[in-house]
Amino acid sequence: MRIVENLSELIDRLDRIVAIADNYKTELGFWPRSSLEDGIKRGRLLAADGTIEGRETTIGFVVFGGVFPNGRIQAVAVDPTSLRQGVAQFLVDNVVARMESEGYLAILAKPAKDLQVAQNFYEKNHFLTVRIQSGGAARNREIVVRERILKSPSLLTAMELRQPPPLLLRSDAHSNLWVIDINVLFDLLKLRRTHYKMAVGVFAAALEGRVRIAVTSEFSNELTRASAAIKDDPLLKLADALPRLRGNAEKNVKDLAEIIHTAVFTKRKPSQAGTPQAHSDCMHLAECIAGNASAFVTSDGVLLRNRRLIRETWGLEVVALEDFHDVLTSTDLTDDFKPVRGKGFRTCTVSAEVARGIAEKLQPKGLNYSYFVKHATRASAHFLVAFDDRQAATALLAASSPVTLGDAHRVLLLVDHERPNAELIAEMLLSNIIDAIGRAGLNLINLEDIPGQIAARKAALQAGFISNDTDQFLSKPALGAPITPASFSGLSERAGLAFGSKAPQLFPASFDGFDALLSTDRTEFRRTEDLLSPTLIVTNNRQVSIQPIARPYADELLGTSPQTSLLDQFEGAFRSQKTYVCSGRSKNLFKTNQLILFYESTRTGGRGAVIAAARIDNVVTQQKNETLQSDMKRTVLESVDRFSASEEVTLTGFSSLLRFPRPVSLDELRMLGAVGTQNLQTTTVIATAVAQEIFDRGWANER
Repeated sequence: MRIVENLSELIDRLDRIVAIADNYKTELGFWPRSSLEDGIKRGRLLAADGTIEGRETTIGFVVFGGVFPNGRIQAVAVDPTSLRQGVAQFLVDNVVARMESEGYLAILAKPAKDLQVAQNFYEKNHFLTVRIQSGGAARNREIVVRERILKSPSLLTAMELRQPPPLLLRSDAHSNLWVIDINVLFDLLKLRRTHYKMAVGVFAAALEGRVRIAVTSEFSNELTRASAAIKDDPLLKLADALPRLRGNAEKNVKDLAEIIHTAVFTKRKPSQAGTPQAHSDCMHLAECIAGNASAFVTSDGVLLRNRRLIRETWGLEVVALEDFHDVLTSTDLTDDFKPVRGKGFRTCTVSAEVARGIAEKLQPKGLNYSYFVKHATRASAHFLVAFDDRQAATALLAASSPVTLGDAHRVLLLVDHERPNAELIAEMLLSNIIDAIGRAGLNLINLEDIPGQIAARKAALQAGFISNDTDQFLSKPALGAPITPASFSGLSERAGLAFGSKAPQLFPASFDGFDALLSTDRTEFRRTEDLLSPTLIVTNNRQVSIQPIARPYADELLGTSPQTSLLDQFEGAFRSQKTYVCSGRSKNLFKTNQLILFYESTRTGGRGAVIAAARIDNVVTQQKNETLQSDMKRTVLESVDRFSASEEVTLTGFSSLLRFPRPVSLDELRMLGAVGTQNLQTTTVIATAVAQEIFDRGWANER
């Protein structure tokens, strides 16, 4: 057998592929020729060639898709005369290998419950049952949602240097901001278009607050060119009312667009190179990359066929509308979450004996009992449990401190992944222990990688954990402190103790190496910062600003209150990636990859000091009345109305939050020249050298 993936070869085999699909209308449903052809053109279909009666022909195909980092197998079909010859296995193995090489975290399959052969096949291939859901009304079937966690890069591989992508940073891959192409809007407004229902579903989800969508400035420019002869075009007015993606300087975006054009069109599709449409497509992509969007949703075949190149070079996912729609419909369980506010669960510490009993229920077989030995003390063992409203334990985190210097902290995370809030609970518990371990200095964390613990593994991969040399652990170094010129030497020495000969790959030879890395390879710089998270690398060439924040707001969003809150909290309080809301006038004061220092104002009963810092991941400005439920999920607010006197608000996504062990007072800030002309009443941009001094004072005697 051989795999067929070339576009022209697949088109030549389309008749044969359609004929194979027609054999499985009961199992797969009807796959029209147009859908299979569309899958070929978008790089979402592979075929297998083999021999039937001495003649080489196509003997099977697989259709796959998904939205990075979660893939999906949509259909596998094999010629009836070639069954039980390993064709389906061959096709699925190729899809899995492709997605693993592209860095996908997981892959879904949704076979009908009554298809026992398919159920057995996916079970054999390590697709674990996640849930059972209702199928379409026409067949009234039950669908078994199965998921397979894919292999991720090893820890040592992640430490190796990579080739730099050109020009602009693409940072947070999980910013949850989806940028739509003009064709998606056309699909919504024209009833007879093929993707009309999908577009309606996407916009309905956005209006319900399930997802954030935005457009680029090129979106409006493209519409303006198309409607130049139409006065007061209502479509253009609608486009102008959609949330607008904000990115980097216009010149940088144009320069990046030219680089994309060369890579995607000139080299790979010369027949379309230089056309207005090609340049427009590249402007869309450049704005998405500069604005740190999660993905660009489009029906453009050239962009979709080159999505791997675009993702690996610039970190932007290019997604077909049907894949985006599929993501929305396949995440109903997750989307059932309401703003958490602490409702539905509580967490507390428990004894080793209680923790052991809970662990035995969450993992009946193969439990590692070393975490619960009787002689373990509170100093060396830590147990956190999440309970639901009925006092049933839904998750357990057990952590064991290293016995000797340089050993890893061991962590066990067990979550009932069938619970609606499983991923939130997993993220909350894991981020808690990462912060606690990181505050002690640079340490390695080994998380038990347990089969079936889907929510725990997803939370770990999104937190920066990567595969170890064995299959038993996921690992990451954690540093709960900033890296500055003054702290670099001590931290580098600590890395030598923790990682031995691999320490030089975590840290450059000198602090200047971080400056060079940020200047030449921003993606690698971001990877390094994420690998060591929670940390902030305060390079000499990084933008920094101080943002005043009211104490009640800081207490909830940043978790900086010295007192424990007895009230239910919003979901954003538990998330490691949060959203700061402020006036629309502040939109030009925040930039992607900038560092932000939070100053707790005395006007609101605050300490009059810098209390925390974080990294800005994305910035979006939109109308107050367009703020959606999904926008609020990472905040600690019920409404954004009071945060802006105008009708606009700025939503600033941030992560890598560091809370200052020693808040830096207003008097110290004045002495350093960090208060500006407004005495920190508004956002104040400061020199990087001043910021480095503030960080050093905040962590004085803590390293």
